[in-house]
Amino acid sequence: MSDHSPARRGIGEDVFVAVLLWVLDAVVGFVVLLAGLGATDFNMFEPDPHASMTPVFTYGTVFAGVVLATAAGLHRWGYRVSVWGQIAAAAALALCAAGLSGRLTL
Repeated sequence: MSDHSPARRGIGEDVFVAVLLWVLDAVVGFVVLLAGLGATDFNMFEPDPHASMTPVFTYGTVFAGVVLATAAGLHRWGYRVSVWGQIAAAAALALCAAGLSGRLTL
């Protein structure tokens, strides 16, 4: 019998899952951004102040919700480091959305 119950995961396994999910979040987040930009009439080379960015924010919000839902599932399975990694990924998505909207200047 293994002494690894779902409430206790090894730190190596937890960090591996966290890194794997970060890479997956980055790839899928980029695809979601491109899909959202494809649904708008936004042209980066000829900016139009009347172009609607609502699809980009909608797609990003849905993806951030999926990321937070996976964090809830990971918490239930005992991956503590991965949960905080997913929460940080959702926060990064929020910062990127704020930067895209022009409300955040660094």
